[in-house]
Parts: sequence; C-alpha cells; structure tokens
Amino acid sequence: MATTSVGGSIDVRSIVSQLMAVERQPLQAMQKSASGIQTKLSAFGMLQGKLSSFQDAARELFNLDTWRPAQAFTSDETAAKATAALGAIPGSYELTVTQLAQRQTLAGPVLANSTAVVGGGTLRIQLGTYDSGTNSFTVNPDKAEVPITIAAGATMADIRDAINGAGAGVSASIVNDGTGSRLVVRGLETGAKNSIRMLATDSDGTDTNASGLSSLAFDPTAVTGSGKNLTQTQAAQDAAASVSGIAVTSASNQVEGVIENVTLDLRKAGTGAINVNVATDNARMRQSVDKFVNAWNDLNRSLNDQTRFDPNTKSAGTLQGNNSVTGLQRQLRATMQSVMSGTGLTRVSEAGLEVQRDGSLTVNSSKLSALLATPDKLKALFGSSSDTDASAIGIGRRFDTLLTSMLGDSGTVTSATTALKSRQTSIQQQQTRLEQRMTQIEARLMNQYTTLDKTMSSMNTTAAALAAKFG
Repeated sequence: MATTSVGGSIDVRSIVSQLMAVERQPLQAMQKSASGIQTKLSAFGMLQGKLSSFQDAARELFNLDTWRPAQAFTSDETAAKATAALGAIPGSYELTVTQLAQRQTLAGPVLANSTAVVGGGTLRIQLGTYDSGTNSFTVNPDKAEVPITIAAGATMADIRDAINGAGAGVSASIVNDGTGSRLVVRGLETGAKNSIRMLATDSDGTDTNASGLSSLAFDPTAVTGSGKNLTQTQAAQDAAASVSGIAVTSASNQVEGVIENVTLDLRKAGTGAINVNVATDNARMRQSVDKFVNAWNDLNRSLNDQTRFDPNTKSAGTLQGNNSVTGLQRQLRATMQSVMSGTGLTRVSEAGLEVQRDGSLTVNSSKLSALLATPDKLKALFGSSSDTDASAIGIGRRFDTLLTSMLGDSGTVTSATTALKSRQTSIQQQQTRLEQRMTQIEARLMNQYTTLDKTMSSMNTTAAALAAKFG
C-alpha cells in the first residue's frame, strides 16, 4: 500500500480492512455453504446420468427383440452376402444366382471431340420396359417423360450438361475410345423397368436419321440407323435367382423379403448353388447382458463413492449421510436381489449374474452361455409382465418402473436436486444483501476513521503550536 494513513497518524485503511475481515466472516460461511451445495448438485447430476444409463440397459433386456437377434452368412460371399435383421428366423436355404440386375448403357456415334457441334431441338427421355418378343416399349407409369431443350448449334458437351441437369433418371458422360469422343448415356437405376427410350425432335426437320440431334435418338423398337441410332453396350435387366427352388426376380441386387427379415446382396451370377444360413446371434444377446452389468457396476461404484466414509482419513463422500441417496441405494439393491415367481429363473444369480459384497455384479460366463443357447428363460426373467401379480414381473421391468419413479418430477433425485437449488438460490440472495451491507459498513467505517484521523491531526498541529509558543 503506497500510504499507511489517509491524512494523519492513523492507518485508516489497515484498521478498516481488519474490521471488515471480522464483518465478512458470515459472508465467507455463506460462500463455503454455497460451494458445498454446488458440489452436491454436481454429484446428483452425475448420479442422474448413471441412473438413466442403467435404465436404458434394463429396458433393452425386456425388449423382446433383444432375445431374438440373428446373424446370416453364405457359403460364398463373392456370389452373395446375407444380412439378418431383428426377427429373422434361424434356418438354412439354398441360393442360386443366375443373373444380376444392371442398368442400361447407350453409346453415341464417334465425333472428333467434346466440342464437336451436334445440333439443336428437343430430346424426350422416357423410362420403361422393352419386350424384345413383341418389340414393344411400355413406359413406366411412375417415371414421367422428361423433355430437354437443346439449343441450336449445341456441342456434345452442351448436350451432356443439359441431360445431367434435367433430372431425367439418366446420366451422361463423354468417353474417348481412342478413335474419337462418344456421348454415353446410362440409367441411374437397375432393373428392366428402367430401360431408356430417347426420342428426338430435330431442328433440321428429320427426327430419326443419323445426323444432327437425331443422331442421339434411341427407340429400341425402331430400325438401327433410323431412330435407333445409339449403340446399346449394356441392357437394363432384373436380377434373377432361386431360393430353395423358388424363382425370384428383383429390379435391384439387394433382394429383401424372400427370406423373412434377411437381405440378400447379389454379387455374382453363375457360381452354382450356395448355402444361406440364418442362426441365433448369441454374441449380440451377450452384449445386451454385458451392457446391463456394466451400467449397474458403474452406478453401484458411483453410489459407493458418494456415500462412503473413511474412518482412517476421516473423509466422506459428497452425499454421505444423505437419506435420499442411501434410501435410493437400498431400493436398487433390493430390486437386484428380488425373487421372481414361476417355474423358470427366479433371480439374476440363476442367470449367472452374481451379486458381490460391495453390491457389484460379476458374470458367470458358463452359466449365462448355456442359457443364451435357448434364451426363453432369460427373456422371461427380465421381460415378463403381469397386470395382477407383481412377483411375476421381470427384473428389467421392475428396474424400469423404479427408475422412472426416481427420475420423475416428484422422484427422489428430482426432489433432492430441487431442494438443493432452492437452498442455493436463498444463499445467493442472502449473499447479495450481505455484500450490499458490507459496502455500506466499509464506507461508514472509512468515513469515521478518516474524520478521526483528521481531528487527531488537527489536534496534534494545535498542540505543537502551543508547545512552541509557551516553550
């Protein structure tokens, strides 16, 4: 501090500072209390998150789909790959892929380069099915014809860009085959119903000859060179296969619904019969059980840490002695060790989930694996429901009900958090009022001691003058 007094012999600032330290003791106590409340709020927030995670894991165990997962595989994945969804039924099937679905590709005449002028007019692109037996083209009713206006003097590049910008269900590109450049038009989707017919209205007045815009016309029912002026390098076709002797066709190589809840990805034709096997996916069920165990252990560890008291170090967890939390902990452990009525599994320990002295769970893998082979008993243990007999309700459902109550608007966690926040608000308001009072007190003390300092300074000056006069 640059000076020790305001104007005389008294160190006003030091005296006021010491007096204010005494005055601020109640405020410091409030700040400490507020810090403790914030720590407890953080602990409750973390606890709420762990309770929610455990509830999600418990719900997964009473979801019936959890206990009927399947995996599918084929004997030759170069020919076809199989993927099972929930509800797929275990079984074995024979698959033969005779033809893959493909999109149509058409190539135009050879021109010098992409800037070669073709001509103008209108191209009308239609998608549909071509029947070579009757030489007929049936327009796909779900795909509207798309007219594309081509400006006079348009180059091959201009026409490519116009086609790609029209949204006609086809794409266009320019390919150099070594002798020159060709416009290549390709369907965007596989399947016979996505064959292309491209009709031209040529500005030169002739719509089917091999010059001008009509050189790009392709009507599969027309005569080559007279309206059928593009070369087909790949036909649009459906996939064809048989599953256990049943003929199957598909516009896509992704075949769904032939085997219930299984998707077949056809990859190669002509490899002969391959096997498709659908089996129960024990690993996926085990993952759900492990998720439940891990979420419980995480929650249990957090509760133990928050409520512990170490007599050696005299240290306590943040929520030690909190009746709401200890009551919550008792309810959770009681539910984990509760008994279910019936003739199947009656408690989690019979499923290989063994409760330890600290409340945590360990998994007896041999016991659990044997039950996963035929999971109906596990499904009942965790997921059974009853409107009349509470003892017949599955453990997973019991936890869901309990946790919904704990985390609800009037539940244990919410009520405790609300009470803490209310105390926090009250303390903050008291702090504000006390801070204002401290400011007033400090100003009053500074004024009093400054006045005293000036008075004493004046008295000292007078005394010195008198001493000099009568000395």
